[in-house]
This record gives sequence, C-alpha cells and structure tokens, in this order.
Amino acid sequence: MNAAERINAVIVLETPDKVPLAPYLDHWAATYTGITNAELMADSEKRFQAVLKTAVDFTWDMTFLAETADPVLNRIGVPARMKIPGIDLPKNSTHQFEECCFMQDEDYDLLASGGLFALFPVLVSRIYPEITLESALADIDHSIKETIDHSRRLRETGIEPAVGFVIPGPVFEYLCFARSLHQGLLDLRRLPDKIKAAGKRYREDFLNIALSAIEQNGIKRVFIGLSRSSPIFVSAKLFEALILPDIEFLVQGLVDAGITPVLHCDTDWTRFLHYFQRFPKARCILELDSFTDIFKAKEILGDRMAIMGDVPSTLTAYGTKDEVRSYCKRLIEKIGAGGGFILSSGCSIPANAKVENIRAMTEAVEEWGWYASG
Repeated sequence: MNAAERINAVIVLETPDKVPLAPYLDHWAATYTGITNAELMADSEKRFQAVLKTAVDFTWDMTFLAETADPVLNRIGVPARMKIPGIDLPKNSTHQFEECCFMQDEDYDLLASGGLFALFPVLVSRIYPEITLESALADIDHSIKETIDHSRRLRETGIEPAVGFVIPGPVFEYLCFARSLHQGLLDLRRLPDKIKAAGKRYREDFLNIALSAIEQNGIKRVFIGLSRSSPIFVSAKLFEALILPDIEFLVQGLVDAGITPVLHCDTDWTRFLHYFQRFPKARCILELDSFTDIFKAKEILGDRMAIMGDVPSTLTAYGTKDEVRSYCKRLIEKIGAGGGFILSSGCSIPANAKVENIRAMTEAVEEWGWYASG
C-alpha cells in the first residue's frame, strides 16, 4: 500500500498493511531544520521546505502543512490578535493570541442576519485595522493557490497532506476567540438564543467555504477544531443545546460531499465521547491530544471512526527514546488492533521535542506496526 491507500483504509475501518504515521507538525519543523520560528512564519517557501524535509526524513505517511504557523491563515481564520515571533515576540518563540474581547453582543445578530462576510470586516477592523476586506480576499486567494502547490509537491514524494481546509469549530469556538474564553462561556448562559441563531448561519457559511476550497485543492479531509467546547469548560446540557448541532451539521455536510471530517479534540473529551457515536460510521477521524483517554475512545468509538493520536508532548520533549517507543508500542497494539488507527503526536509536536524521540515513533511503526495480513 502507498500512504494514500493506507490512510483511506484506516478511515473506512479496514486493516492496512501497517499503521500509518502522521504527527501534527508546525513549529517543530523549524526546530528540526534549523530555521527560526520567525522565518517559519514569515516565509511560506521556507515553511513548506521545513515541513517537507521533516516528513520525508521521518518517513511519515501524512503531514499537516504547518497551517497553524501560517500568519495569513491565522489572521483570517482566528478572530483574535496574534503576536508573531520576530515582530512581537523573540524570534524562536511560538506565536500567541491575546485573550481580549473584540466582539460586541449585537455582533451575534449581525452574524445571524448577514453571515460571516458581514461579520468578518467588522471584527477585522477592530483586531487588525491595517487589513481591508479586499486585502483579506487577496490573501485567501493566494493561500488557496499555495495549498494546491504545496500539496502537489508533497504528494510527489508519496506523502499525503493531512487536510485541505480548517474549520475553527462550532460557532462557540470561533466567537470564543473574539469574545475571550471568559465572556464566551458567560454568553452560553446570557445569550443562548443569539448563539443558536448565529450558529445556524455560521455553520452554513463555513461549510460552503470549506466545500469550495476542497473542490479546488482536492484534499478530501477537513479539520474541525474542538477545544473550548469540551467538558472541561461546558456542561452536557449546554453542549447539547448550543454546540453539538453545529458539529453535527458540519460533519454531515462534509460526509455528504465525500469529505472526511478530522475532529481535532484538544483537552479532555472523555465524558463527551458518546456524542460522537451519532456521526456516520467509518467516515471520520477522531484526533486526540493525550488528555482524552484514548483507550476509552477505542472502547466507545473504535467501531465507529478512525482514531488518531496521541503521543504526549511531555513525552516527546522530556521523555526518553525508550519511553516513547514503549508508549507507541502500546498504542499500536491496543488502539491499532484490527485497524482504524493512525499513530500521531498528541496535538502539535512541541517546539522543544527531542529528535531521537520523534524518530522513535518511526522506529515503533517499523518494528511493531505491520499487520499480519499486510
């Protein structure tokens, strides 16, 4: 099997020849290739070359294109002010978002009535006054063309690009950045009707944008961000009423279009895993960051969707090579039993991960990741 066939087999819960390897890559590409984080974020070609070298050197099946280290995508997709290494921060820092409130109560109504293209220029004018709607649209067009080019060049090496588009998540996740986490959580109780109305328009607009992007770049996987919606922050009652409908709409819309949702779950989702049983069988990837109990996820969802994860960042940064190999072996044997598993890092590989620990993931797949039928 080649990498694309391996990934596709896992998604439909079939057994590939071996466990695919696909760590989540962004700032560690700079660490490994010897450039600064400032260079990684400022120069798209350097960013791609760093990603390409990293993925090739460690023989990954699939890689992210360091989308989370792309300042253009961050400014367009995340309604919060970003601090950039080399400009606002030391050159080897990772970028940061300010937890500020740029959105007003009445902006929920603007989103509900006018959609994302009505809300976007209002928020951008407050967060980044130097950005105009015209410049943002030009940036979007450039990013689409860049993704097409980078994914083509990546695939020429036999490695699959992980996703063709990033949806920030349900409306609560998106606007939580614009409102701040504190205010966003208050809004769930103060403004439930506004959130419901805004969510209906938001999810329709974002789904249409995602479908248009995938039609152009041909990468039939879409990232859906899920972090602030988790049971760490939100009660089951509020999740069911104000967040789950958005997720279900996005998942079903993507699946209906033949696209695989990649449910990127940061923080501990263990208590909410049962909700994911509602999603279409053998059509999704559940990506976990090491806080969710991945073994419980296998028990609850192993017959429903592919599971991706979850070598902890603490282990790759501070553990030993043998500890990483041992953890990967356990994942391969327990989560990978019968297929449906992609070995990955728990969220992004941390910028301070040890090279030998990332290499240990490759070694673990080569030693224990082959299926008998492969």
